[in-house]
Amino acid sequence: MIDPNELTDLEAVAVTVWWLGNAGFAINAAGRVILLDPVIEPRDDTDPVTSEIGLPLLAPLPIRARNIDRADVVLITHSHGDHLGPRTIPELVARTHALFVGTERTARELRKYGLAEERIRTARCGQPLRVGDMTIRPTVARHPDAGGAEDSSACCGYQVSAAGIDFWHPGDTDLLPEHLQVSRTDVLALPIAPHLLGTDGAIALANATRARHIIPCHYGTYDSDLDWCTGDPAAVRAGVNDASRRFHILSVGDKLVLPVPG
Repeated sequence: MIDPNELTDLEAVAVTVWWLGNAGFAINAAGRVILLDPVIEPRDDTDPVTSEIGLPLLAPLPIRARNIDRADVVLITHSHGDHLGPRTIPELVARTHALFVGTERTARELRKYGLAEERIRTARCGQPLRVGDMTIRPTVARHPDAGGAEDSSACCGYQVSAAGIDFWHPGDTDLLPEHLQVSRTDVLALPIAPHLLGTDGAIALANATRARHIIPCHYGTYDSDLDWCTGDPAAVRAGVNDASRRFHILSVGDKLVLPVPG
């Protein structure tokens, strides 16, 4: 389980990355709190073993949105329910003062939850955003189910630079030439589901980026044989260069801690 006090600690002196399950991550970057694709509420309070998207969970939720009282920014890669949580988002809107970042299509969905316009930033590939002393760079993604072959108004990934650490989540996408040009990454969140990078694409991206740390995601969260719920992290690990040092297979709620450079 994730300790809400550790997640929101203003005095933190390291960068801690937690896997929330599926494509979701939480980061405390020396006191800055970033949530990415959090889907962390149950279907209802009487059924904690079923996710808010209606699928049974393989492991308990590591934290609930209702227990998070502080966040600086919430990044949403696209508007599918397993990324834009229908119960999570209202909780975070009400309980935090976070800015919410998403593509044009995602921003339209966020407005339906009553989010004030001043708390929304539109993600456009190639246009960095500043949130305090953090830099957020939306990156190109291709996810046909989210609105077309390469519809940048529908889906994206994010590079986040905070506290001297670069974290990159390419989002729901297959492998694109632009991805292979990303050379500076400290932590790579690697979506390995077969309908996304899959095993071969994930290996190619992991080795091309030379990321110092790699966390596989978009698998192992829901008790379902749907292709977007599956993936084989061990098969990916077998093809990653220097995997014993770089490749971290986390359980839901586990964390990776990195010292702040300098």
